[in-house]
Amino acid sequence: MIGVLEVVGHRHGRSFDDEDERLLTGFVDQAALALERVRLFEEEARSPVLARSDELKSSLLAAVSHDLRTPLATIKASATSLLDPEIAWTDEARAEFLHAIDEETDRLALLVDNLLDLSKIEGGVLRAERAWYDVAELVADVAGRLAATVAAHSFSTDVAPDLPLVRFDYIQIRQVLTNLGENAVKYTLPGTAIVLAARRVPGAIELSVTDRGPGIEATVLPRVFDTFYRGEPSGRVAGSGIGLAICKGLVEANGGQIWAESWRGAGTVVRFTLPLDPDSEQPA
Repeated sequence: MIGVLEVVGHRHGRSFDDEDERLLTGFVDQAALALERVRLFEEEARSPVLARSDELKSSLLAAVSHDLRTPLATIKASATSLLDPEIAWTDEARAEFLHAIDEETDRLALLVDNLLDLSKIEGGVLRAERAWYDVAELVADVAGRLAATVAAHSFSTDVAPDLPLVRFDYIQIRQVLTNLGENAVKYTLPGTAIVLAARRVPGAIELSVTDRGPGIEATVLPRVFDTFYRGEPSGRVAGSGIGLAICKGLVEANGGQIWAESWRGAGTVVRFTLPLDPDSEQPA
């Protein structure tokens, strides 16, 4: 049943006759057809959205199940080994197991944080708490953190002098630079140099992360910021495929744009901008 039509009384005070009933029945039939057409139109309009939602849910489940399984397996194996009463572990061996548990727990925490960020981005509720910051200090901060945790690669900075202060969410943009640096590590061989840079361009400050890795095929370059897109076959490179999508959402929340340039066999540059605010007076 679509609805109910109630007729209270005849304007001349007489009872409804067969002709009145036929007219009302015809009106109801036409109204029902019109409402049905509206319903079908709305369903057709929702269909691509629902299909996209189902696709994202399936991809999310696949990514999460894969990224949860590996660290959980390591944590379980390490804990089980430590609890084995028949083995007298040395202090060095115990430290290795505990280090593995600590490292994999951090991976799980990062996955949860990324999923929460992705949920906010997809839901359109991500907000940036912007304040004035020195981009040179940000770049040095991220480069130092990466160098301290990734010994197999070298990190350097190339920051133009006398850059103005910029309004942005420090935590969010630090996460973007960190994610881009870690992503460059994943897709390059040990020993590859990675450069974090910043320069002024018309109306904005442009930050970039450059590597000299294998590069990205031109055919897939436009898709690298899509949610759950993986540039390498599953298993060759660890990750859920949400890192660059999160970077895109965080940059856009701060009013900027992000894109990638790549040359097969020569490396990749990921650039993003932070707009300079012409209507705000830069603090001294």
